[in-house]
Amino acid sequence: MPEQFWAKSSGVSIARHTGDVIEAVTALRKRYGGLVPEEWWQVLLYSALFHDLGKVCPVFQARIKKLSLSSGEIEIPHSLLSLFLMRMDNILEPRYASIVLSAVAFHHWRDHFPDLLMGQQTEKINKMAYILLTNRRDWEDKLSRIRSSLEQLARKLGLDPETITINDNLVEYLAYNNLGGAGLLIPPYALVFLPARLKSLDASMEQEKLRVFISGNLMRADHFASMAADNNNIDIQDIETGKPLSYEEFDRALSIQFNMDNYWQKDFFTTKKHLKGQNLVLVAPTGVGKTEFSYLWCAGMKTVYTLPMRAAVNKIWHRTSDFVGTVSNNGQESVALLHGDAALDIHSFKWQQNTQEQLTEGERRKVIDLARQLARPYIICTADQIAPAALRYPGYERIFAVLMGGALVIDEVQAYDPRAAAIVTHLVQQNSYFGGRTLLITATLPPFIFKEIKKRVGLNEDQVIKLLDKGNDFLNLATSCRHRLSFAFHNGDFSGVSNQVVKAAVNGEKVLVVMNTVRAACRMYEKIKEEVADRKIKTLLLHSRFVQRQRQELERQAVDEYMPNPGRNERSDPCIVVTTQVVEASVDIDADMLFTELAPVDSLVQRMGRVYRRYARSEGNNAPDEANVIILLNKEKDKDIQLSSGLGVVYERHLTVMSMVMLLFRTNNQENVAVHNYEFLNQEPWTNCFPQRVKKSRKTNGKGKQLPPNQVLAELLETHTEKSILLTEKEKMDWVEATYEALELGNNNNFDIDTGSYLKDYYKTLEILDHGYCSDKRRDAMKLFRDVSDIQGIPQQLISQFESDISKWITSKKGKISYIDLATEVLPNYIINCPYHSWQNKREFYEPLNLDRIIQQIPDNLNKNKIRQKLEGWLSDLFVIHHPYDTEKGLIYYN
Repeated sequence: MPEQFWAKSSGVSIARHTGDVIEAVTALRKRYGGLVPEEWWQVLLYSALFHDLGKVCPVFQARIKKLSLSSGEIEIPHSLLSLFLMRMDNILEPRYASIVLSAVAFHHWRDHFPDLLMGQQTEKINKMAYILLTNRRDWEDKLSRIRSSLEQLARKLGLDPETITINDNLVEYLAYNNLGGAGLLIPPYALVFLPARLKSLDASMEQEKLRVFISGNLMRADHFASMAADNNNIDIQDIETGKPLSYEEFDRALSIQFNMDNYWQKDFFTTKKHLKGQNLVLVAPTGVGKTEFSYLWCAGMKTVYTLPMRAAVNKIWHRTSDFVGTVSNNGQESVALLHGDAALDIHSFKWQQNTQEQLTEGERRKVIDLARQLARPYIICTADQIAPAALRYPGYERIFAVLMGGALVIDEVQAYDPRAAAIVTHLVQQNSYFGGRTLLITATLPPFIFKEIKKRVGLNEDQVIKLLDKGNDFLNLATSCRHRLSFAFHNGDFSGVSNQVVKAAVNGEKVLVVMNTVRAACRMYEKIKEEVADRKIKTLLLHSRFVQRQRQELERQAVDEYMPNPGRNERSDPCIVVTTQVVEASVDIDADMLFTELAPVDSLVQRMGRVYRRYARSEGNNAPDEANVIILLNKEKDKDIQLSSGLGVVYERHLTVMSMVMLLFRTNNQENVAVHNYEFLNQEPWTNCFPQRVKKSRKTNGKGKQLPPNQVLAELLETHTEKSILLTEKEKMDWVEATYEALELGNNNNFDIDTGSYLKDYYKTLEILDHGYCSDKRRDAMKLFRDVSDIQGIPQQLISQFESDISKWITSKKGKISYIDLATEVLPNYIINCPYHSWQNKREFYEPLNLDRIIQQIPDNLNKNKIRQKLEGWLSDLFVIHHPYDTEKGLIYYN
């Protein structure tokens, strides 16, 4: 009798799906065969052969075929049942057999597994084992049919099909005992099993590397086979599609791009060939070619390139796609884009490039699916797609399986908050252990992160490249200047400051204004608009609280029309762009002047990088005679003066203040901030800028009352309002290092002052990860990494139009709808990110989306129940936002 067991609700049989998974594994072996011992591939093939045997269960078959079920039927997860139906006696060594058991059992993790293994649900395992014992002949018949279907393929690959049989010893044991107590399995995720897992790891770290390789690649092959079965445009061999470029191919393309045969990136790897593809840290100023350095470093390797912000990811994706396209004809196909809104951004990019070359629905789906399956040789993504693997969520092994023998580029590591930075640090350590290579590239690298990574990965001096310290080659760049700083004060309403902004624009300057919060940006924009009045000064507001498509258009205008980076366009008319920190590392612009709120040093340096960018590689003093970077300080007073918006919420207060203290001390004492003597922090007036660890007398206001710390700093800064500070590129790097070194010394109680919790959060998170922390779900891990504080919603005034548009869209598709189409054709016109932390106790500000009103507008001849089920899955996290939306200013959620 032919095998008729289904693996998928579409009718794909167990034999066909198993064959597809095995084919995917063989495709991986063909590409990466020499990466690990050949026995590992054999273990992986056996895992693929066994992984879905449990789906022969009659209850599973009835459920997937939508047949009626008798009450009281016993079913356990098919991955656990598969263990009953495989026997590896004398086939694999015991150390390999245990890995197969673990990979098969946990390739689909379920939250209730701990209960099944050792908790209140263990009796289900006992009953299932008893059913097999009492109905052995029937189950052997099922396995015989599976075996017959897979025998030819198995023998062709050197696998013994007779291993597909009831494991009598295990079944008899489990009829009366629990699976967790058998000592065969240690779940790799649940915290309840942490002590046993750590004991196992201590016994054999190589065994853990093997487990991650087998489990990760089994999941990868299984997921890919399932996806390919549902997408006719994808072949199983596409699990690894395209080929990484060689060093020679990159070199030829870069020589053309730079119009020279010898460039510094090539010179570096010519003299230090042994560092190609090795763990490295590169610290270099914006605009010197760090990305091109990464291209040569990763030559010949599958590469995952991560950045913190979506807009920055899009920029590198465009750039890398175009660059790879100059070498091969399939640049777009070799470079994948991966983040939450990738479908929309790919669609928009195609639309901007050529309206005649829109991707079809099938092509869009293929592009997104291959990106999600990490199938391309180059994957450009937000870090939240990769870094949470360090939190060991169920299925994290898939990420490290991809990175084994590959290359991971982590760009702009300084942009992460302390917890996320700790997670990235642990990711680098784990990636190194599992055989992957990591390149950290950044304009500024806090010393505490550098020290931890250097220690954990074992970097030597050669592997740390601080470009401005590299002798004569970059001496002139290190001493070059393009930024002159000064300070300006306001009383919370931006009076005076807005006038300076407009005056600069009237004088022909392109003026960039960067505020710390959306609220402050909107208020500054309103003030500037009042000042501009009838003057013909183009003014733009850009922040994260616009609907998605409008934000994309605003970013395009800022880059292409307002402040184009030299080399792409001629310098255009004077203008004003008011924005937030979204500009720090994501928008490719070049301004003449910057007005920025007070922020931590690394953020300030990133913001400065958007000013006089045309001189990024120029030697000498290119800074103007008057300040082109003005740091704004708010003297509005509550209990203490404010200094800037978002202080203590967006940015840590003590880090921000320490940034100014280090700059002022350097300026007042004519000392380079790189001088590592921080005793002055125990002396007045500097010590008065911080809360005291030990109470002591402080500066008073003349009436005997002590001044609050922010006011002390403000008074120190006010003495510099008539002065300017010229900073070289090297001095900016030193400023960053000195600030974080001072914080670290303060964290170690070297000073009488309280330097805050910034570093404490970093080291505490690292300690938790070092002790084996596991996240229960991937989504939770991503939220922890991103510190998600937004909800997605639709402004109330747009909701009627949204309901009408989505119902018309469903009707036009005749009910055959897909999420990718919805995400590219409808949602971008309405979706907005909203600050949940401000509203979490104010439910009157938002409510769930009402699907009934959408369904009511759909014609009755369509399957409304099926459409509703799809919409519930796709739109369940969307809310209606009870705040006004302005097409000029975005979501208005402030008073």
